[in-house]
Amino acid sequence: MTRTLETTGGTLVYDVFGEADETIVFVHGAGGNHLSWWQQIPHFRERFRCVTYEVRGWGQSKDISGEGRTAFRRDLEELMDQLEIADAVLVGQSMGGLSVLPYSVHHPDRVRGLLMADTFLGIWDETLLREMAKAVEQAQSNAEGGGQTMMVGPDFIERNPNGLFLYQQVRGLNPPLETGGTALTFGVDQGAVAVEDLTALTMPTIFLAGELDAIIPAPLIKAASERVPGARYVEVPTGGHSVYWELPDEFNAILDGLLAEAYPGK
Repeated sequence: MTRTLETTGGTLVYDVFGEADETIVFVHGAGGNHLSWWQQIPHFRERFRCVTYEVRGWGQSKDISGEGRTAFRRDLEELMDQLEIADAVLVGQSMGGLSVLPYSVHHPDRVRGLLMADTFLGIWDETLLREMAKAVEQAQSNAEGGGQTMMVGPDFIERNPNGLFLYQQVRGLNPPLETGGTALTFGVDQGAVAVEDLTALTMPTIFLAGELDAIIPAPLIKAASERVPGARYVEVPTGGHSVYWELPDEFNAILDGLLAEAYPGK
């Protein structure tokens, strides 16, 4: 049953599945909400407690204070505190990286593993963000001209029209995406951390990229992974910007590998 949790200046809608001691927290991207993980939860809930939630301003969650992304890390901290989650494996997809990576830098003792899925957001790197902005502009131009959808890859559109329809329906439960102003800045004033602070990420860390990601291209995610000591980079062939949705078996297998490192013997 979906629940509500009050945080500083906001209200988060969340779900908890499973009763294990070991926890996975899933944080969606700008095109998703807490419903996005329907292909992950059944796979993991028998072995792990799975927590999903909608970040403030998305889905039914409320951004009462108007802080937006600047409060993402604090919301995650308050969620884990109030649910008495001592530590967890964190999964952040796209914009979700802005929640999980800064949290992991500030609270490494509470993060058993980190999966940055289709993202490097949360890292303040002007070069990477500049290149991402160019990619998004091109992707928007392609979409407007009838080209590939931004959020999934072209192979998925051809292979699974029903899945594409469902993605668009789930996405439609969110407020309209911001397209200007600070939409693509994701800077330190919105919670990102400096490259020199990434040495705090001593937990097992994977940067996952879809080969055909049009929004955050795989080479940018690979470059970001090289800025994190010990991090691994995994590229998924034919995947677009939403590997968890497009290729769930491949995504779940990668997360399974990370969980085995985070919880040996589980």
